[in-house]
Amino acid sequence: MADQPIPQPDLVTPPTDAGLRCPQCDYNLTGLSEPRCPECGEAFDWEQVRRAAANPPRIYFERVRGWRKVPGFFVTWATVLFAPWIFARQIVQRSSAAHAAVFLVVCFASTLLAFFFGCGWPTFAAWLTTAAIYIVLQAIGLSLLDVSGWREPLATLRFWLLAGCYTSAVMTTEFAPGPPFFDGGALHYVLSLSVAGWLRELQNARPYAVGALQMILWVAALGSCYYARLRCRRWPVSLVLPAAVAIALGTLAAYAMAFEHIGRHLYDWFD
Repeated sequence: MADQPIPQPDLVTPPTDAGLRCPQCDYNLTGLSEPRCPECGEAFDWEQVRRAAANPPRIYFERVRGWRKVPGFFVTWATVLFAPWIFARQIVQRSSAAHAAVFLVVCFASTLLAFFFGCGWPTFAAWLTTAAIYIVLQAIGLSLLDVSGWREPLATLRFWLLAGCYTSAVMTTEFAPGPPFFDGGALHYVLSLSVAGWLRELQNARPYAVGALQMILWVAALGSCYYARLRCRRWPVSLVLPAAVAIALGTLAAYAMAFEHIGRHLYDWFD
């Protein structure tokens, strides 16, 4: 009797990771048919999941999950303040409103440390309220000046609101020296200083000089975002660069006016 062939089990090749992730818990959804995550039970829309897979997050705080959110926050914070051109290229590709809001809350919460450095309640309340109001006003103003997004006003406003959330990273540098009392007079004084005079002020930890340094870090990120937005639309560098510098300087002047006309009134009200 001839030997009978031994049946072999079918070898099933696992599906290639398509980059489809649950928007709630980041579980790998590749190979699933039902629009519900087996890990967390979250229902989702396949079209949104596919769009997210085609354009993954660039900002590090948005890419990581779980406990890695903590170092992810600090990496993104350092990128915003000290490598704003990299952050700008990331945020123009994709940004998450939920992550930006969490980033903003953490940055604002860090200012609670100011109480350990003698910051009074009226100053603290006026400081945070002014910052929150200004982020909204800033987004509206930059949306109007962002010629690259005039055809999509709501999307443009959303972009600048999220940019404002992330650039609030500068708030974490303010709890020790206190809020940057940067009104019109301070702006005029700092601009009148020579480079050597400004460095002397900074060396002596004068409030105007420290506040000016904080403002430079802040507006550099906003100017970089404006530059990246226009460059994405293929605008020439010869036009985009001076426009970005003008936006940064204009934002600095706008903050000085906001502090003078909003912050001081709020301080008197809270006091």
